[in-house]
Amino acid sequence: MIITSNIKALLKNELGQAKSVWVASAMISHSGWLFLQQSLPQTATQTYLIGIDLATDPKVFESIIAQTDINARVYETKYTFHPKVYLIQKKDDTYTAFIGSSNTTNWGLEKNVEMNYQIHDQNECRKLLDWFNSLYSEGYLITKKFVDDYKVKFIKASIKVKEVDNEAFSLKSCLTQNNNQFFTKNHHEIFNKRFHRVNSEDLKKIRKEVRLKLLKLHEIIYPEFSNNGLTDLYCHHQSREIVSRHFFNQYSGNYINAMWLHYGKSFDQLQAYKSEDKSINRPNSFINNIRMQVIIHEDSLGIWLVLGRNNGSRIDRDYFRSQMQDPIIQRSFFDAFKKLGNEYWINVSNGEAMKNLNTPTDLLKEIQKETIDEYFIIGCEIDWLDSRVSSKNISTTVLNEFKKLYPLYTIMRH
Repeated sequence: MIITSNIKALLKNELGQAKSVWVASAMISHSGWLFLQQSLPQTATQTYLIGIDLATDPKVFESIIAQTDINARVYETKYTFHPKVYLIQKKDDTYTAFIGSSNTTNWGLEKNVEMNYQIHDQNECRKLLDWFNSLYSEGYLITKKFVDDYKVKFIKASIKVKEVDNEAFSLKSCLTQNNNQFFTKNHHEIFNKRFHRVNSEDLKKIRKEVRLKLLKLHEIIYPEFSNNGLTDLYCHHQSREIVSRHFFNQYSGNYINAMWLHYGKSFDQLQAYKSEDKSINRPNSFINNIRMQVIIHEDSLGIWLVLGRNNGSRIDRDYFRSQMQDPIIQRSFFDAFKKLGNEYWINVSNGEAMKNLNTPTDLLKEIQKETIDEYFIIGCEIDWLDSRVSSKNISTTVLNEFKKLYPLYTIMRH
């Protein structure tokens, strides 16, 4: 059915029957956003792909930030993102869709001379859903940082909203293209604090993508360990634990703030510590022993040597303290530590900068600040856009950093 003007009334009626809705819109005004929210049942699943070329109102993004149950992404292209698509799945699981020229604004929905078409053909609607999902997978998560940056540009531009207005180009988000990085921007943004406790289908999918990328990295680097002198460093003896948990778990607080790929002692080595202790701090647990790991955060990729997590790795910690009583080992440890470079840090309380540790005694005083109730980490963070963590270079980078950390690992490991 062709609709030449005032799509709003028909759209409102269909939205009221929605089980799920998918909206791809070049521009959404605050009034258009309110219309959608007021028309939809509270139980409806909402998924949006939103453009910024034509100046979507920042209030829309602020509303999305405030509602963690709404799936939404921004789509950025070097050209103009221009679709106006409203796809609705009703409570009886049938689909209907509106496609045409109407942006999600009062003018677009009821005042302008527009051309839209309502589709009832179920096969065509499913094709439209496939099209939406293919673009949505390339969209960017909406974070507070994005909204803050976008608002500044929106205000500076002082735009009267016009379609294909040249000035709207300046409103392009500062979202950075993925630059052929091994981990995409979304793979990092998933660890923004806003998402730590959000478990929507959208975010679960991204966390699983991160896990698969870490496993892919493992498949590349692990066979090269022996060729790089990492002869006594092993992946987790249980394949499902090679990469840390990507799903929510009530026993760890139902949140995920990072994911990692880690290497440490072999199963046989851990068996030597087996005891009656079955708690989270049991001494034969892989995670309670010294490890080297690649850890992904919101803005960076960490390369870490983890002597112990909080209240963990008591055997290694005690052994390391005893090792450091020997002046020869102190010197060996200091020399290896300084070779890491100033990009590395130790996370002990009130820690000194690497450049200020000029003697083995300086370093010994620093590491003696560690306590069992805190993590003990020597590591570096590489900016996610650094060429060292591109798809081409990441495996070489990880192996090189592991080689630098390995002499410390052998001294600290029981």
